[in-house]
Amino acid sequence: MRLIFFMFLVFTSLTAAGQDKIQKEINYIRSFRKEPNRIVVELGVKPKLCFIPVKNNPNYTKYSTLLQPYDKKENLFEIGIEELTGNIKSLKVLTKTEAVQYDYLKPFYDAAVAAVSASVIPENFYDTALELYNQQQYEDAILTIDKAIVINTQNPEYHQLKALCLAHLKQYKESSDEVKYALEMDNANPELYELMANNYYFLRDNENAVKNYEMAIQYDRNIIIRIYHNYIKCLIEIPNPQRAVEIYKLYRYRLDSPNNYGDNSGDFADDLEFYAGQAYQQIEDWKTALEIYDRLIVMHPDVYGYRAQRGRLYQQKEDFLAAIKDFEIALKLDTNEDILLTNLALIYQQLHDYKKAEAAYKEYLSKNADDAVQMSNYGYLLLDEERYKEAQVKFEMSFKIDEKNIDTHIGRILTAYLLGNTKEKKRFIANTKSQFPEIEINTATLNALIRTGNYYYSEKIITIWEDAID
Repeated sequence: MRLIFFMFLVFTSLTAAGQDKIQKEINYIRSFRKEPNRIVVELGVKPKLCFIPVKNNPNYTKYSTLLQPYDKKENLFEIGIEELTGNIKSLKVLTKTEAVQYDYLKPFYDAAVAAVSASVIPENFYDTALELYNQQQYEDAILTIDKAIVINTQNPEYHQLKALCLAHLKQYKESSDEVKYALEMDNANPELYELMANNYYFLRDNENAVKNYEMAIQYDRNIIIRIYHNYIKCLIEIPNPQRAVEIYKLYRYRLDSPNNYGDNSGDFADDLEFYAGQAYQQIEDWKTALEIYDRLIVMHPDVYGYRAQRGRLYQQKEDFLAAIKDFEIALKLDTNEDILLTNLALIYQQLHDYKKAEAAYKEYLSKNADDAVQMSNYGYLLLDEERYKEAQVKFEMSFKIDEKNIDTHIGRILTAYLLGNTKEKKRFIANTKSQFPEIEINTATLNALIRTGNYYYSEKIITIWEDAID
């Protein structure tokens, strides 16, 4: 049964080089690979890929020669990296004094040594606990592994298994305590750092989750796909799509290494690609994102998520016909995932096909009557159709469900204005300002909210709002 679960101290400075910034850092070079037009260099701390190009690079021979003696020795360098391109603009081996000063940046790869027990009993307990874990009997597994720990407390595998059980029971802090103890004995174990990161992820502590995922990536030598999968997923949720793309490129580089002992098969590989596609989508690299989604759909045409996400990308690009096709197919693939009806409604609204848009909202709200956001969006559709009293009803229904939705407040102001109720409009404006003191309620409000990407306002609504609030 596969186990499914969800540092960097770098010396930096910024200097200007024309329009490009050069970031200098102390780091070690974990590996490098020569390609026809460049050398790809993998940095160790906060792992990432950098490049030494051949063309128009007077330092190419010098840097290439400089790398050779340090291959796989993980010596420390001062490296200047061009931010936009990732090209290495300066490379210098540290002096002995500097190397001692920054020695803490180098990884520790000492093999974990567990205290050996004179009895086979703890190992028997461990085997039984592992079997219980695989049967999802986590509490019984903890009771059993505790017996092994009492006999031999210095075996990190025992604490790792207990930590896994605690994590599955959602006892994330207790799980992390076990991980910390195991790391004292096995501080180069990427799966321990990953488990710690997963715990922080579920505790919604993104800062510490990222810190530990970075350590897991740094120490991973066998391409444990699950680690890259979980980290990229975390990064697109934060969101930090730029780092997610860097980790994906690092994963592909390591996977293609001649010394790689891993592979890209198994339960996580396709979904890792899927999350990478979302990262490219977030940075608006449509071409790469579409290539990933297209490939996944060819291989797995019946997976709802791949089809739905490609539809969302087409929607972002305003390629509406392609989006509609993907959404309709996705809805047939999984009839329980009805949120795509709201995507269809927005598209039809933008295409001024109000009948289809209204039908989509009605179908969705018949199953999700407490969704205040979509109730408001239905109200905006009715405003576009100039059905003001019906729109007012939808906004009031949304307001009863959630009084803290800015979208609904704006809808109430608009309907009061369009119905000629000046007194109500002023009251709604005052209430909105008190509820959202951080938002400027003026003629530019909707344009500001549009930039956040959370709401859709038609040009017609924006024009009406400017008149209403003036």
